[in-house]
Amino acid sequence: MLLPAPMVEVEAVVHDSVKYEVLQTMQRRGFLHITSHGIEGLENARSSEELSLIVDYEFRIGKLLEILNIAKKKRNGMLASLSTPPPERYPAKYRKREDILKDAKEILVSLENKVLDMHSKWEHVNAEMEKIRAQMTYVEKLKNLPFDLNYLGEGMYVYVVAGIAKNIEPLLKLKSKGVAAVWYITIGKKKTAEYMVIVASHMKDKRDVESALRFSGFSEFELHGWEGYPGDVLKKMKKRLKGLEGEKKEVYRAISEMRSRYYGRLGILKDELYNEKIKEEIHPRFGKTAYTTVIHGFIPKKRFLEEKKILEEAAGGLIYIKWRDAKGDDVPVQYSNPRIFRPFQAFVDMYSTPKYGHIDPTVIIAPIFVVYFGITLGDAGYGAIMAILGYVLWRVLGKYNWTNRTLGSILFVSGLSAVAFGIIQGGIFGPLDSYNSLSKFIQYQPLLDPMKDAVTVLVIALIIGISQISLGLILGAYHHLKYKNYGDFLTSEVSWFLLLPSSAIVIGNAFGWWTFRSTTVTISWIVLLLGLVFLMGIPSKLVDKHHAVNAMFFFDITGMVGDWLSYSRLLALDLATSGIALTINLFAGIMSSMIVGAGSMVCCLPLIIIGLALFGLVLKTRDRKKIGVAAFLLVLGVIGIINIQAALWLFIAIFLIVAHIGNAMLQSLGSLVHSLRLQYVEFFSKFYEGDGVKFEPFREIRRYSKVIDTGGVKK
Repeated sequence: MLLPAPMVEVEAVVHDSVKYEVLQTMQRRGFLHITSHGIEGLENARSSEELSLIVDYEFRIGKLLEILNIAKKKRNGMLASLSTPPPERYPAKYRKREDILKDAKEILVSLENKVLDMHSKWEHVNAEMEKIRAQMTYVEKLKNLPFDLNYLGEGMYVYVVAGIAKNIEPLLKLKSKGVAAVWYITIGKKKTAEYMVIVASHMKDKRDVESALRFSGFSEFELHGWEGYPGDVLKKMKKRLKGLEGEKKEVYRAISEMRSRYYGRLGILKDELYNEKIKEEIHPRFGKTAYTTVIHGFIPKKRFLEEKKILEEAAGGLIYIKWRDAKGDDVPVQYSNPRIFRPFQAFVDMYSTPKYGHIDPTVIIAPIFVVYFGITLGDAGYGAIMAILGYVLWRVLGKYNWTNRTLGSILFVSGLSAVAFGIIQGGIFGPLDSYNSLSKFIQYQPLLDPMKDAVTVLVIALIIGISQISLGLILGAYHHLKYKNYGDFLTSEVSWFLLLPSSAIVIGNAFGWWTFRSTTVTISWIVLLLGLVFLMGIPSKLVDKHHAVNAMFFFDITGMVGDWLSYSRLLALDLATSGIALTINLFAGIMSSMIVGAGSMVCCLPLIIIGLALFGLVLKTRDRKKIGVAAFLLVLGVIGIINIQAALWLFIAIFLIVAHIGNAMLQSLGSLVHSLRLQYVEFFSKFYEGDGVKFEPFREIRRYSKVIDTGGVKK
């Protein structure tokens, strides 16, 4: 549990006649992390000639699946849009490679051209619709100018263009010289003004007009093919769009029908071809002799005997397996944590995968992180919000999404921790004081109120800090002793085992925090000096002549003090949560005690006017984001005219809800980041060895299919 799962290093020599049976067994059972054979003088194996055909078929079938997904039904609802949809997985059976390739060839011959033709129609219709919609915006800008769009472009004698110019001056100069006729309308304000222009000139002056257009930053309207005045053209465009919508529905219906008939079969083939492809692409890691293939890798020790027996059965005895207990930093790491701690493995992976044989700190940091999160958030109300959010992420949105599931489970447990510490500290949407309306219903004496007894909380935080730092030193000592790094053990751990208790006695006695006998203080001074000698690396130099003397030991002392004092952030974040929550409640209390000096009409009529103005802006700009604000102002204004007190209480309630949820999210983010920082910077630096190799077994990957007849294979 504190160490990665024991691994076995395996080297298998397989006869080529049964190589694919062995590879197939390895892939289906997913137990071997394959690495390069590493045998000097032995050439690497090569993929078979079928690889190029497999890759080609897989790519083409993947393209067909992508096209058919145009007709995939979309899920409605807010939760549906946030959650990962359940995978479409179709029942499949294991098949031989020749059967897979034959099936792929048949379906591509019969289906590929039909699907590609439908996709071509779909793309053509969409492109034309998009083009017409863009052209409609151009025509909308031209509708106040009475001229036939058929005039645009090059004629025998006349050149006419329309578009948007950023600078009108070069075009006006042409007009003043009589080279071109220019009509324009200014769009926007002075600094950001643009000009919708129409320029007409004789064909002999076309080059001069084009030069002026470039200097004016001109963007031409693409309206070729339309005839008539802008208003008439708009009607034609809308009619054409309606016809294209009908064509699009017909193509969609055809794709949908094709999807319902062939998607499952194509998906199964895609998975089968992909797994055949990775089976071939891994060959360069193998060694090759005249008649055998050498496979090297690592297997979890608890599975080795079972898998060895199965491999021998699959090879019919034509396999020789050599093995030993794995050693070294290049051995892949498989976590062996209980299920309850597995979500927290993500925190370790975010930092770095541990080296094989070194401490996996997951089971240590999991409870510590949860406690730190609870202390720093320190509010039962905010903790409940995070627990509910975590539960939704975990159980609802995380069913088919690993990230949501992992983050949700961590937030759920951490939120419950914040609820517990909030009750201990007397915080439920802020301190339970006179400013908190909940204090009318919940009254009790908290065990430890950080707002009133911050020093005690600070002392607890520092005790927690020195305890975790000491644990890190103990784990570091374990590593150094295990790997016989005695010099590092003396300098990095023994020095601090001497310095920490002795300095605590000396400093505490000097400041009068506690008293000891003079003999104890004298011994502590001696131990303190001895610890400094160890920290300088002098004993380490005697043990290991290659060990360097630590001339910068003073910075190690200041660094250790900084690490220890860093745990004071537990108090700082706790106070930040309580302080901001208190401020929110204080503002709400001030607003509730306000005396309305003016009449309801005078106070609330501006809200109605602003709300109506916003609605008008929404209708004009079609920006739906402002609808909620406009509706809120209107409702608040109408209620205020009827009853100003009701409007005030409604506003206070909304203010409290929004402010407390916002504070909960902000403080939870701070708790998450700083709780992790204490693990990564202050704790891991004392012992952790990262840069390990993650265990990634050679296995099947199925996105579209699920094997229903495994033939005894574990799935």
